[in-house]
Amino acid sequence: MCLLQIALGIAATMLSVLLFMLSLPKEPIWIVPGFIVGFSAVFLAVVTHELGHFLAARCCRIVVLRVRIGRWDVRILRSGWKLSRRPRTEPRLGGFVLAFMDPRGSWRRQQLCFVAGGPLANLTLAAVAGLAAMLLAGGAAQGALLALSAANACLGVANLLPAQRKTVISDGLWLLRWWRGLDINHPQLAFMRLMGLACAGKCSDELPEEDLRLLEIQQQPMPLLALYIRLRALLIQGEWQAAMALGVVFQAQRSSLPETTQRALYELLRLIAAELAFAEAMARRDASALSDDLLVPRLRREYAGIWARCLALRAELAGDEGERCRQLALGLEHAANSPDLSLEREESRIQHCMLQSLRG
Repeated sequence: MCLLQIALGIAATMLSVLLFMLSLPKEPIWIVPGFIVGFSAVFLAVVTHELGHFLAARCCRIVVLRVRIGRWDVRILRSGWKLSRRPRTEPRLGGFVLAFMDPRGSWRRQQLCFVAGGPLANLTLAAVAGLAAMLLAGGAAQGALLALSAANACLGVANLLPAQRKTVISDGLWLLRWWRGLDINHPQLAFMRLMGLACAGKCSDELPEEDLRLLEIQQQPMPLLALYIRLRALLIQGEWQAAMALGVVFQAQRSSLPETTQRALYELLRLIAAELAFAEAMARRDASALSDDLLVPRLRREYAGIWARCLALRAELAGDEGERCRQLALGLEHAANSPDLSLEREESRIQHCMLQSLRG
């Protein structure tokens, strides 16, 4: 199945280029436009696929955190969205929709709808573009529509094949599993359950311990994610020393990762390091760990709530009460705009413990 899936991916590109080039004049000058339109058809097919997942999630009231296509990342907010360009980590074009649902709801129906949305969008556009091409009497427009139809048909069918490559599971395999009644308490769904509860408003210290333990015995990055959740739980409770002590576990896990894995998990690693630096600054009443290079500018923008809290602590320890109040307000504002309902509660509780600790 995996080989067939790869073959269909290659066919999507080759057919798109070929079908459009056949509609063009035979002069060599048209070769470059042919390749451009052919590859654009494949890119549009990927966009269509992820848009299908996104719309299906919206219809089922599933919380969507982000949509990524290639290097373009769209963060979904409660009011609006933000577009950013990510560093290249994958050599091939791909995408995903990061969405989570409350495990206390009707998971099976929601998952079936969400997973089917991507391939269904591809096959629908393939049919519409194909029918539109049949109404035209040749020319570049017909070639472009045929290229778009072929790319979407290949991508839609490829994703419906029940296949798994390493940790990547196809839509078809997920559909098969959910259709057969996959148990929502399956160990491999622990992270989805935890994130579903978080997006529904459960703070890190309210999440089930058994699911955290399941994460810790899985492959990376799951143990790192479990560590981050435990770290946030300690920060929420104002346990600065205990939070700082997790730095030893973090360093051990990070040093055991291959360099390629560390590059892929760069964002998560920097985020954990930033929260550990905050815990250290609180425990020692010393802001030297909260340096300007703690987070790169891109991550400062994306995790503005965490960065604002770090700046607020720096300002407080420097005696600048006005700046401290301003940064704390910015942090809460950013957290309140996230569709993850736990972020606002967690940030408010961390700030409360921070101020109580500093005044006590």
